[in-house]
Amino acid sequence: MINIAILSAKGGTGKTTLSIALAHQYAVANPSREIVLVDADNQGNVAISLNLNTENTLGSYLYRASDTLDMLRYRDEAPFFVVESGRLHLYEAEKQIHMTDNPVSYFRDNLLQEFHPDSLVIWDLPPTLSIINDNVLFIADYIIIPTHTDYLSLTGISNLLSYLNHFREMYSVRCRLLGIAITLHREGVTQNQMNRDSLERTFPEHIFKTAIPISTAIATAAQNHMTPLELSDPRSRNAYFSLVREIHQRMLSFHNSHGKKDTIS
Repeated sequence: MINIAILSAKGGTGKTTLSIALAHQYAVANPSREIVLVDADNQGNVAISLNLNTENTLGSYLYRASDTLDMLRYRDEAPFFVVESGRLHLYEAEKQIHMTDNPVSYFRDNLLQEFHPDSLVIWDLPPTLSIINDNVLFIADYIIIPTHTDYLSLTGISNLLSYLNHFREMYSVRCRLLGIAITLHREGVTQNQMNRDSLERTFPEHIFKTAIPISTAIATAAQNHMTPLELSDPRSRNAYFSLVREIHQRMLSFHNSHGKKDTIS
């Protein structure tokens, strides 16, 4: 099993859109493998974006309001599965997890058995430090941080990276940073370009080369219940194709260089 966490310290950075794009492309490329997108954010934006709904959600399962975890198949042409967050149930479950003996390892001990051992699981995380995020970082193989190129989005990255280093040292887990993805970049705006240049100078080994440009197509994808790879606008669609390919190549390179047993294809 491979777990990829999509993590941001700020809302509105394109986290959910990137999570959906990853799940879509991996499912198309690996039709025989279980690709699961877990909405671990109590805002529930994955299900809203894809127009999906179920009762046996992540929140209800963790809250013990249900003993079943539903995995909804998106579409035959994009055969990834979605675990809906459960919103209020997830919020209540988080409070219960805090009171357990081992709250940080709760997902490992009580949730991972619901997924196939060979599955690739993508976690869309809430934009805050929380016990939900800690549980996913505890099991994560890789982390991707999406960011805009506005000032407030950039200022939180250093703090987030410091927290990741602290978390790895405290729990002796891998949760390796795969990279920082520039999403919804305002091309032609001088300050945004300056912020992007600053980001690339500060974290040269982490920045993915592909930046997602702001477009009406991407902005309206959720309300049209489409993944970024289903957009009619070729420029927006191709930008996400390129970013997902780059993410995959970096993960494959790291995976092979460390001799990991899980397979990536």
